Amino acid sequence: MKQLSLMIDLNRCIGCSTCIVACRNYHEIIDHALAMPNEIPYYIRVESRERGVFPNVGVDTWVMPCQHCPDPKCLLSCPERAISKDAETGIVRIDRETCNGCKTIPETMAAEKIKINPCTAHCPAHINIEGYIGLAANGKYKEALALIKAENPFPSICGRVCFHPCETHCNRGEIDEPVSIRALHRFLADLDLKAETRYVPPVKDRKDGKVAIVGSGPAGLTCAYYLAQEGYQVAIFEKAPVPGGMLTLGIPAYRLPRDVIEGEIQVIRDMGVEMKTGVDFGRDVTVAELRGEGYGAFFFGVGSQVCKKIGIDGEDLTGIHPAYDFLMKVNIQTPPSLGKRVVVIGGGNAAFDAARSARRLGAEEVIIAYRRGMEEMPASQAEIQEAEAEGVQIKTLIYPVRFIGTENRVRSVEFIKMRLTEPDESGRKKPEPIPGTEFTLDADDVIVTIGQQTDWSCLTSDEGFFQVDPVTLQGRDPDIFAGGDAVTGPRTVVEAIAAGKEAAISIDRHFRGVDLHENRVKDWTYTAKVQKEKFDPAGRAPMSLRDPGEREKDFNEVCLGLTEETARQEAARCQSCGCACIQSCPYGVIQYSFQKKSSHKCDLCFERIHVGEMPVCAEVCLTDAITFGEHELVRQQAEDRGKKILKNLSRESILYVK
Repeated sequence: MKQLSLMIDLNRCIGCSTCIVACRNYHEIIDHALAMPNEIPYYIRVESRERGVFPNVGVDTWVMPCQHCPDPKCLLSCPERAISKDAETGIVRIDRETCNGCKTIPETMAAEKIKINPCTAHCPAHINIEGYIGLAANGKYKEALALIKAENPFPSICGRVCFHPCETHCNRGEIDEPVSIRALHRFLADLDLKAETRYVPPVKDRKDGKVAIVGSGPAGLTCAYYLAQEGYQVAIFEKAPVPGGMLTLGIPAYRLPRDVIEGEIQVIRDMGVEMKTGVDFGRDVTVAELRGEGYGAFFFGVGSQVCKKIGIDGEDLTGIHPAYDFLMKVNIQTPPSLGKRVVVIGGGNAAFDAARSARRLGAEEVIIAYRRGMEEMPASQAEIQEAEAEGVQIKTLIYPVRFIGTENRVRSVEFIKMRLTEPDESGRKKPEPIPGTEFTLDADDVIVTIGQQTDWSCLTSDEGFFQVDPVTLQGRDPDIFAGGDAVTGPRTVVEAIAAGKEAAISIDRHFRGVDLHENRVKDWTYTAKVQKEKFDPAGRAPMSLRDPGEREKDFNEVCLGLTEETARQEAARCQSCGCACIQSCPYGVIQYSFQKKSSHKCDLCFERIHVGEMPVCAEVCLTDAITFGEHELVRQQAEDRGKKILKNLSRESILYVK
């Protein structure tokens, strides 16, 4: 299928607006001032970056009509199937009769439709959540999964362990309860895991660039996923005997089954990524050696695996287990032998993972000791509730002073009671000890979960965290990039995924010699209003769980997921705050008609092209500044003309639809 393009030579353009007027008249958009909130009321958007007023056309000017992408995300995201791609011309069109503006209600929140959804805005990976939920509500499960995997290679994993800020900011919560977005994510992804042939994204023709990725956690795997799609040769070097990083070694199987992790990693293998496990980078192989083998870029996603110490007496006694070491042994099925009473110090998800694992390993009494109150506890509410149902005790406002042992083994922990004062930099109330309130708790084993840090022995660094550009993730050496926990400190899986994706964009640009910063920062201003007059009255679908008395005996998955019936019903609860196509367009060229209550964009004058005529803008241009034709020919024309006219300038002023 061919791809058509427009080229606008800004050296020839005199700013007469003839093309603008012709476009308005031909397309008959009723109210351009409302249709175009950025006050550029035309499809052919020509704006001076410096002054922002047409016709101040110059070298620093951009043009952005619809790109008519080979694989348009807008087409994939539309739940009503109102968008199509013409088989003969490759033109992407919106059927205004079919488009319903994603359930727009007349005179209701129309001005908000052009904004991003709060769920997408707050998702670190910025998945088009409304788009895939709309598809799921209509039973289009494969299309919904493809839309998710455009932004996140691990939907089954995130459907289980993501901290789902999308739900926290879901506008449906203003009516009753947020949409169960994470559960829908999991439902769609699990259908794919059960399929005979899993969804594997298309891979472009092989490129010469070779990339080495150090660490196979979510950041490294994501970086590999997107670079492999672009056709680069990617090899992952992992120190552990299995890939997955904290996914495999840090999260217990009852929350994240091993076959789920392996299934999604296998997709990346199927895309041609080589995975080398048991490689101690910096000792077995170095950056210098790989540069000599032709590797042109490196991404370090080594995570944070070194457990911090509390720094109190007795910390080296036998029976005191750093949390990551403990969970890693559990996950590779070589768990330590535990006594009857286990004390876990900390209040995050890792603390609860350790406590619940200890129960499954036979500990009769497990106590979590946390220095703040329940309201300040960073673990998720679901994790806390599930742990309590399994018999884990929680004691708050206490902090360890020293570990007490005999014969070099821990026997008890001395604590001091705490009180909360003014909030600290994290926004939580700051704990301080209350003198004279010391007491002891007997303990056969203690698991310490107060944080982790990165081991940078694989690469010299002056700081505890690798220093990179916060936007491009590029280090001081131009071919070295880093992201995820190694840069930020311990965060979440989806934040590591977001970092891996950004690093892949930068590495691709690095190979192509393109500016790494240009157009990287997007405005995530989101709709603040929700349409409350009409909504599906169904309540939020509950997540089915195994019985606590049964599940605490093994490491089988606790959460059972949604049925198809409950998933369809849950998806119907979405209020469709914005327009799915607008949110999916990477170029921001789809607009919204407030009168028609539908989306619209440039269709290259489809009707004219089918009878052998040019788009109206190209036909009426007085200076022959607009060229229309097949994408590759137009692109070559732009490059050839640009070399002749602008060879002494630092920036081209001939732009074309890519």
